[in-house]
Amino acid sequence: MSNMFRRLLEARHLWMVGILFAAVFLAFGHSLWQDFAPIDDTLLVRENLAVRGLTWSNIVYVFTHYDPEIYIPVTFLSFQINYVLGGLDPFGFHLGNLLLHAANAVLVFALLKRLIRSGYCAYIGAMIFAVHPLHTEAVVWIAGRKDLLSTFFYLLTLITYLRHRDGTRGMYLLSILFAVLAMLSKAMAMTLPAVLILLDWFVSVAEDRNLPLRKHVHFINKIPFILLSILCAFIAIAGKARVVGSTSMLDTGLVAIRSTAHYLLQMIVPMGFSVFYQQRDPILDVYFFVSLLSILLLASLAWYFRKSKPWILFGFLFYFITLSPTFLNFHKGLIAFYAVDRYAYLPSVGIIFILAVLIHEYGFGKQKKVLSVITSVVIFVFLLLSRHQTRVWDSPETLYRHAVEVDTASVPARATLAQVLRQLNRKTEAFVVLQEGLQFGDDVSYHLEAGNIYAANGQIADAIEEFTKASQMKPDLPEPLFSIGSLEDQRGNSDLALEYYRKALALDTSYVAARSRIAGILIDRKEYPEAEKQLIEALHWNESSFIANYQMYRLRMAQGREGEAQLYYERAKELRPGAEELQE
Repeated sequence: MSNMFRRLLEARHLWMVGILFAAVFLAFGHSLWQDFAPIDDTLLVRENLAVRGLTWSNIVYVFTHYDPEIYIPVTFLSFQINYVLGGLDPFGFHLGNLLLHAANAVLVFALLKRLIRSGYCAYIGAMIFAVHPLHTEAVVWIAGRKDLLSTFFYLLTLITYLRHRDGTRGMYLLSILFAVLAMLSKAMAMTLPAVLILLDWFVSVAEDRNLPLRKHVHFINKIPFILLSILCAFIAIAGKARVVGSTSMLDTGLVAIRSTAHYLLQMIVPMGFSVFYQQRDPILDVYFFVSLLSILLLASLAWYFRKSKPWILFGFLFYFITLSPTFLNFHKGLIAFYAVDRYAYLPSVGIIFILAVLIHEYGFGKQKKVLSVITSVVIFVFLLLSRHQTRVWDSPETLYRHAVEVDTASVPARATLAQVLRQLNRKTEAFVVLQEGLQFGDDVSYHLEAGNIYAANGQIADAIEEFTKASQMKPDLPEPLFSIGSLEDQRGNSDLALEYYRKALALDTSYVAARSRIAGILIDRKEYPEAEKQLIEALHWNESSFIANYQMYRLRMAQGREGEAQLYYERAKELRPGAEELQE
């Protein structure tokens, strides 16, 4: 009889897992028919030779290089597997993301069930995780794979560690292995030692609240995780050195407060999602003070009830600890951001845990049927919102137009939408988008894109004027100098073009396009040694740069090294199939 019951239980669990997978595909399945996203997908996948196959050289490359900012070799391995299975068809990459998210929902169910001891409440939490619209960016954006994969191994680490605590042999070493894979998927997993200590505390308190702290937590078995975390942090900071150094610790702390409250609000009221959340001065505005008061109130409640209701403190600390590594990522290029949707992917588990325990503590009895109806309605609404938000990613235009609708004053949203419209040859519309943005304030990004529109329209003098304004507004920005150089290059003023390219390169030594353009001029002048130096450095920064590979092909042909030239030409053609049209 017991064996029969066990089989029925396993079958029931299979049905529960199947429903979770179905919910994920209903919520986000439309992404299967979407192309690569315009943000990072080209850099990380479409034009990244390191993901073109599961070869030894590709594996070595991803383990010895950044992306170029972050270290995510296991994520790149997953892209390599995608390529082996289906080439560069985005369908396969999107399918991989959907399956990973569904697997994460199952792991959330397993983790919550172990912590709460209620399959019903754990399943509600897992369903919310599966269909919450805040997770859209992580799921439908192929580059969001690093968040999905890191969370997958992170949750496995927690689950296997709990099984180790329960006495299952071999689980401790397995938890260390999963921790390594989590950190190699994305550095945010460096928080694992702190969360494992938190987990020790919560599980022990749940068993015996009278034990002293030293009895709650096992510090010795955290040493491998701590050492791994230190190594991961060192590697991460090395890749992010320029980004981390671009903002003060005070500003970072202030924006972190708003960021922390922002995700909490969107977990409860899932509206206003955007690919850009621009932080505009002043930081100390009404939103900051509301955020600060909200966090202080929640933290105070969690601490006050730490003995009678330790699950509040556990969920809040899980959320804050797992979110904390993202506080160093607020600056991207010219713009400061206070939030990025996918950063809340793993931290949301902490908030969902609190909600699941609330249902467990107060939702049974006569209220259970009412609660079941309410939670079903909430999950259904979340699913519909996720389907709507997924469609926002249908094209670059829909993505950025939606961002403008959410925040009409957003500089990155308007500048990028104008860029997309320019590329679609809708230059008048692009100008209107920029001009409408000027009523909220001038910005260097508007002048950069206005210059690009003028250049595309053949108005070279006007373009140079806009790029010059941009350079004057931000003298340490290399892009306007490069753009002026490019226009002078097109007009045949190679000396002037070279001067501007070198000025841009002086501001950013990793500027691959500037090095490649410099090399192109030097090749025409038969100054081969200097051209070779520039191209070697350019390929050091990005081996998958089309222009660097193509210029190296030209250089090797000019040097009479046709065998080597063909290798670079084939690489350029692989990156962009239309490259054969450029052959001279």
